[in-house]
Amino acid sequence: MTKLTEKKRVFGYDALKALAAFFVVLYHVGMVDMGYRDGQYYYPTLVQVLWLFCACGVPLFFMVNGALTVHRNYDLKKTASKVGRLILAGLFWGLMVICLQIYTKHKPFSLTPDRLNYYWFLFSLALLYVVNYIISQLPRWCRWLVVAALLVYPFATNLAWDLLTLHDPATQVHSWRTGFFTLYSVVYLYAGDHLRLCSFKKWVPWVCAVLGLALLAIEAMAFANRLHHTFAAGNYCFPTLGALSLSIAVFLWVRDCEMERLPLLKRFITFLGNNALGIYIFHLMLMLLFGRFSPFEQGLYVHPVVAVLITLVYMVLSAVISELIRRSPVGFLLKL
Repeated sequence: MTKLTEKKRVFGYDALKALAAFFVVLYHVGMVDMGYRDGQYYYPTLVQVLWLFCACGVPLFFMVNGALTVHRNYDLKKTASKVGRLILAGLFWGLMVICLQIYTKHKPFSLTPDRLNYYWFLFSLALLYVVNYIISQLPRWCRWLVVAALLVYPFATNLAWDLLTLHDPATQVHSWRTGFFTLYSVVYLYAGDHLRLCSFKKWVPWVCAVLGLALLAIEAMAFANRLHHTFAAGNYCFPTLGALSLSIAVFLWVRDCEMERLPLLKRFITFLGNNALGIYIFHLMLMLLFGRFSPFEQGLYVHPVVAVLITLVYMVLSAVISELIRRSPVGFLLKL
């Protein structure tokens, strides 16, 4: 491993944000026919293994944030401002979702914590900036001590649960599985910062990808066959060594891409990357509005290619809405 010189990789990070948004939206679309139904014995097929890439969605967002922000060493005033805007954005857009749920008769009015936490990612990012500021005031070795501790709990303990469950499906240690109040995100934040200037041999990300997919497949088998319903390749995966390894692979693959020979595609990806936060926010609202037309809502599943096309439609519509709202008085809630 060698260190690269500091240089701008604007497109590489935009591409990572666009790819992360794609994985998140695809996961939320959730209508891919993976050949598995609740109650059946789960074993990883090709489609199911590819579906596991959705586990990289949120981790890649955290890693890109780490690559772009950690080395800037925000002071207390800037950190407080950023945290405040994230919390305000989470509450504001969460209230918009509650209004949409009332309009679509999806749910009655309620201001319970679960409803207000609809955009939990924004609150987790706020917590992450607070933790990063505290750690930045300590000796540098403290950062790696925190990362090492989090790799043990919850990352390693979650893997232990998976392995114990595979050995004995009746095991009761599933309470070990945790995201530890989303503090697993600290590992991804510092991974992004560490990897932003590191150069590795070409075989390294491939090894990380194979290892990550293997560990995620083990987790999927443990989860589905223990709880007897379809494994969600997103939320349950984030605080795992498999998701970490696979996310590192994807980060290294995409980080330095340029696509100079495909200028139109590059502009399109840059557009999606610039509006990645808006995609995250507005695709959920669009799904509330158009969900009743979704085959998934009617208990139907579609071919993976069709699911990808539906995902891209949601992404483009969400990005356009985001671009328009960014120019409005509430646009600052999309510029975080």
